[in-house]
Amino acid sequence: MKLFSLLTFVLAVIALFAGFTDANPKVNVDAIRKGGRAIRKGLGVVGAAGTAHEVYEQVKNRRQG
Repeated sequence: MKLFSLLTFVLAVIALFAGFTDANPKVNVDAIRKGGRAIRKGLGVVGAAGTAHEVYEQVKNRRQG
């Protein structure tokens, strides 16, 4: 999971730099921070959904066994 988030972050930064065509590009730090926050929230939601699924499976298995 951490490898995926690191890869996503690196690709987002590369995408930001790929759009610049000026000789002296200015890095928009606020855009990087906003993107990082959005990615972190998205990964948090995915993690919560995974945890909820695991809890559901445990409860389901208890009822069967």
